Amino acid sequence: MIRSLSILFCCICFAASSHAQTVFNGRVLEDKTRLSLRSVIVENLSSKLRAITGDDGRFSIAAKVGDLLVFKKFSYAPDTLLLTDMHDREIFLQLQTTMLKDVTIRDSSGRTGIAEKNMTYYDPQYHGQLVVPHLDRNKMEDGGAVFRIHYFTKDDKDKKKAAEKEEVREVNEEIIKTFSADNIGKYVPLKGKDMDNFILLYIPDVKVYNSKDFNLLSYLNDCYQKWLKLSDDERKAGQLFQQ
Repeated sequence: MIRSLSILFCCICFAASSHAQTVFNGRVLEDKTRLSLRSVIVENLSSKLRAITGDDGRFSIAAKVGDLLVFKKFSYAPDTLLLTDMHDREIFLQLQTTMLKDVTIRDSSGRTGIAEKNMTYYDPQYHGQLVVPHLDRNKMEDGGAVFRIHYFTKDDKDKKKAAEKEEVREVNEEIIKTFSADNIGKYVPLKGKDMDNFILLYIPDVKVYNSKDFNLLSYLNDCYQKWLKLSDDERKAGQLFQQ
């Protein structure tokens, strides 16, 4: 009997030890200033589990060596971390700065500036091909148009992919801004950890957010009704625990 209890105790200790090894702890700080960042979404891309940082920037999430974590917060550049060990770690996020590109308008002669005539533009209906007005013998516009068509190259495809990725990044930033605790608190009567867990459970992905039927108030109302029916453990789904 004593031996059986000893074996059972060892098994429990081993299970607890194994469980502890699957928890990754860390802290998210702002680069250079070392300010703690609250409400940073931490997602394990391998398991799809999420956690969110507390007031001190700390988080805990179920993970293992080889998992890839991504850290996202509005107005900060997202960052990723490949786990090579399970030691506690500090993660630094950089403020996102958006630089507007200079736009130069040229007329058909190549001169810079805003031309009253001979204005060129790239027509989206013709895959962004360059369009210029057609001129008669007297160099006057006769109502026609000239399309300078070219075949798509690998560089064109790469630019298209880059543009699509940039669009997804911008939408993700908008989602994170919209689903901040301060903003959602205007519509849902939750605070603290309950609010954090609510956001983790119901923050939509890009496809859902961009759908033509998406309405924030209706979406939050549906999610809150689902939330009320969840048990305490179910409300913590998506994160292991938060310090």
